[in-house]
Amino acid sequence: MRIWMWGLALSVVMSSAAAAQPQPAPPPRDQPGPPVVINPDNPPPPVPEPVAMVPSHRDEAPGETGRPAGLAVGIGVGYAFPTSLQTPNTTSVRLRLASGLTFEPQLVFATSSTDIDNGMTVTNKQNEVTLGTLVRYPLRSRNKIDLEAIGSASITSDTTDPNGDNNTRTVTTVAVGYGVALAYWLSPHWNLSLTATNPLISYARTRQEMTVDLVTVTKTTTIGLVFDPQIAVMIHLYD
Repeated sequence: MRIWMWGLALSVVMSSAAAAQPQPAPPPRDQPGPPVVINPDNPPPPVPEPVAMVPSHRDEAPGETGRPAGLAVGIGVGYAFPTSLQTPNTTSVRLRLASGLTFEPQLVFATSSTDIDNGMTVTNKQNEVTLGTLVRYPLRSRNKIDLEAIGSASITSDTTDPNGDNNTRTVTTVAVGYGVALAYWLSPHWNLSLTATNPLISYARTRQEMTVDLVTVTKTTTIGLVFDPQIAVMIHLYD
């Protein structure tokens, strides 16, 4: 009995001594781990640098740029000076590309016939064909104002055929011009422009029938850097 009691007491004492021994403290969390050895033959991949997102002007809404986005067609009316301000005297249609390059085409296919009856019918005919365009290219933009370079080219053939034979008169004209313009965008749909144009090259050929075997041809060429601008003020509505 005493042996059993002594064994129980010895077990209790040893358990108490083991519990009383201090426990090792856990390592701190911010303690660096073991060093990493990098193999020079297999370096780690480089960390990609953040890419800055640059907004594109092509993706901007029309309200952000104040100009039409993409292809746009404008129809306008205005004044070509000198003239009276009571009635507008010039009109045009403009085709504007996404880059700002704008074409102002001119196309004429016209024919007219006049009959005069004074006991014997007399008929006079006239035909006109014109093909040309005015080109606008924006050089710079400041807020809502564009500074535009102007270039123009046209060819016209005007034929007059009075009553009778061998008396037809044909005038063919080729003209090239240049200029400058300021365009103010009231909104992406409304544009107010002030345009100054000048002649640069002009060529005219006149063919006059005199008789069956006689034809007179007159040619006139004019080349000059002339700055005597014709001013036009117009307002256009774009789709």
